[in-house]
Amino acid sequence: MDPILYNAAMEGNTGGDGDFLLADHLQRDEENGYQVTPKGNTVLHVAALYGHSHFAGEVLKITPTLLCRRNKKNETALHIAANEGHTEVVHVLLAFVGDHNIKEKLMRMTDAKGDTALHKAVRSQHLDVVKLLTKEDPEFEFPANHANETPLYLAAESGFHDALINILESCKKPTCAVGPSNRTPLHAAVIQEHKDCIRSLWQWNKPLCEEPDLWGWNSLHYAVKLGLEDVVSGMLGWKKSLVYLPAGSENDWMTAIHIAASEGDVNMMNELLKHCPDCWDMLNSNSQNSLHVAILNNQEEVLRFLLNSEKCDSLVDEPDSDGNTPLHLLAVSGNNVPELINHPRAKKMSFNKESQTPLDIVLLCTLTTKKEKLVDDLCRIGRFGQRDFEVKRKYKYMPNACDEAGTRGHMINLPEKDDADKAKKTMVENIMMAAQMHIVVATLIMTVTFAAGITLPGGFDSDSPNKGMAILIRKTAFRAFVVSNAIGFTCSAVAIFIYFLMAEQSRHPSSSATVEKLYDVAGILQFLSMLAVVIAFATGMFATLAHSLGLAVTVCCIGCLTFFMYFLVVRWIVRHNA
Repeated sequence: MDPILYNAAMEGNTGGDGDFLLADHLQRDEENGYQVTPKGNTVLHVAALYGHSHFAGEVLKITPTLLCRRNKKNETALHIAANEGHTEVVHVLLAFVGDHNIKEKLMRMTDAKGDTALHKAVRSQHLDVVKLLTKEDPEFEFPANHANETPLYLAAESGFHDALINILESCKKPTCAVGPSNRTPLHAAVIQEHKDCIRSLWQWNKPLCEEPDLWGWNSLHYAVKLGLEDVVSGMLGWKKSLVYLPAGSENDWMTAIHIAASEGDVNMMNELLKHCPDCWDMLNSNSQNSLHVAILNNQEEVLRFLLNSEKCDSLVDEPDSDGNTPLHLLAVSGNNVPELINHPRAKKMSFNKESQTPLDIVLLCTLTTKKEKLVDDLCRIGRFGQRDFEVKRKYKYMPNACDEAGTRGHMINLPEKDDADKAKKTMVENIMMAAQMHIVVATLIMTVTFAAGITLPGGFDSDSPNKGMAILIRKTAFRAFVVSNAIGFTCSAVAIFIYFLMAEQSRHPSSSATVEKLYDVAGILQFLSMLAVVIAFATGMFATLAHSLGLAVTVCCIGCLTFFMYFLVVRWIVRHNA
């Protein structure tokens, strides 16, 4: 675009002083093809961008065809003025059009994203522009853009309540098409917790709260999840059956009471039960009640709320589709909830479809301090899995025995002797297999250190009175080499002797503990010998390369990388196993 014309549009300078005549520039522009900016904006687009309404009016008087010209984003000057909130420019653009049909066409033009000028104004939250556009075209339904967003949806999602009210009141047929993810404007308002917008949309179209989104959740489900009690109360006051509608897909769904239980919201559960007292009995797609769900989500407050209510007693021993009662799920979690364990309805022995009792499930898990307490509580009240006992023979419940505290009924450990001996034998075999590799390493280190001790770095004196003595014996680095080399040799030698002793002890299964301790000691000595060898290498190289200090230091640093790399590997293994 001509710089003079662009600057005039940017500054709103219509000329007339002789130096610049807008008409001349626009006529030349029209004759030679309209000049545009790199974004495809005409001079009218630029005037709209900077809010110069008088300049825009003068441009239209000279070249009215620019009114519907689009830039590279398919935006008209009206789109840009609406997006920037320049109400006067919008007014000038619309007032210029005398023909009502052309005006409607201009207002209904969409850009590359499917946005009308009203979309732009709502998204940028320019209320005056919104009012002007809805007033000028009240018959238009303003359909959704390419992202399925209507102006009404955008207003609800952003909490632009004044614009939402204006659209509902001014437009005769405000479009309520489904938005992104098949959500209605009411979905958007509830998810963003814009209560003014929720209230207005609710009064305008109550059935909106029944519409499910792409994931099968309606507005009530989101209100329950977010704890919007007043919204939930209003919806259920209008239609109580909303509480029974499923949230989710055909094979994986729940109801409002399950959502409240999973969120641990006792107040919301009270609200739901106040309107629909029987909703506590609802089951989800896995035939789980709200007590199941509370346990799965570790919501102990909800657990106690349900267990303290007499009308919820039947939930305690109700099995799900896998036959698991709430107590089975509690056993999986490892949590200890005395109110459930001691509940009268939970005292009968119950088996799931895998023929497991809650105690069976606990015993299958790795026992922690918390789980041991749970095992004791389950055994104390007599719910021991006899079927599991027949197979595993690990524990036996003694109902007539008393522990030291005088509590009747406890669990005693009865390991089979053969199984114990077999386990010890397997452990010894595994240790001896690992020791074989250690012996190879120890022998190699012992050989290397022996050779290094015989052929010392720097050689021996052959002419002076100290004939046969090491030449570098007075250097500190050389002395460090000799000491570390001796430590490496000694530790490896002792480790080899221990491995011989382990081989002798491994013949006796009863000595498994001794073999394990000897293996640990040998491993420590082996580790020390490897560290000593690394130090011996670094100090030996330093002693022989001392005349070139830079090279000597470099070689020592490279040798010491062994420690750094070892700790990196150990750290990686720890993280990987975690």
